[in-house]
Amino acid sequence: MAISENETNYITVKGLHKYFSQRDSEQMHILDDINFSVKKGEVICIVGSSGCGKSTLLRAICGLDAEHEGTVLIDGAEITKPDKHRGMVFQEHRLFPWLTVEQNVGYALNKISKEDKKRKVQHYIDLVGLNGFEKSYPRELSGGMAQRAGIARALVNKPSVLFLDEPFGALDAFTKISMQKALKKIQKKSDTTMLLVTHDIDEAVYLADRIIVMSERPGRIKRIVTVDLPGHRDRNSYEFVEIRKSIYNEFFTENPNEE
Repeated sequence: MAISENETNYITVKGLHKYFSQRDSEQMHILDDINFSVKKGEVICIVGSSGCGKSTLLRAICGLDAEHEGTVLIDGAEITKPDKHRGMVFQEHRLFPWLTVEQNVGYALNKISKEDKKRKVQHYIDLVGLNGFEKSYPRELSGGMAQRAGIARALVNKPSVLFLDEPFGALDAFTKISMQKALKKIQKKSDTTMLLVTHDIDEAVYLADRIIVMSERPGRIKRIVTVDLPGHRDRNSYEFVEIRKSIYNEFFTENPNEE
């Protein structure tokens, strides 16, 4: 798939290959010739089977893994290392257990006054819906609340891009749906560009402007699906179900005679 050279592209991934070395000195090909671009403010979801390189791709784009072939550009600058202007949210919240919510959210804020720090931290706590839990410790939070705190911590430095690696994968079904709704509201209010890895096709259709469908290893882009649905998405609508079905069919072919 060719990269669009449209000047509005904010992220460009071009010719990205990734290999892992094995004990027998042979290299395992993980990502194969990945090419795509992202516009500022877009939400992109990456779906594919386990082991196809989704998380590896995310780490390469955000700068956590620079050992790859090809180029990653964000706002015209080549990405070779992590930066505070690129936020990351993992499947586990990774909060410091000895710090309160407000201390965790403000942990990376440096070189600003106490008043500015307090105001900024409170803004993002309010944004993710944790007002009233500022003094709570991670052990006192539910899984969904802890992930909200993790998202607030990732947003507090106003990252140009927020990367999310299966952020709701460990949550129960009801909490997951609640968090998907919350993330959609947060993105709308902050207008942050987001790239999210997920195994959940329904989640991808609900959240994304476009969905990158990956093949099995070595991971290649099989298809990029534009989700041409309104912001308020009905999971039971015909249009929603048809998009979900088309992506599902990339991985499974149903046999009506199979029991």
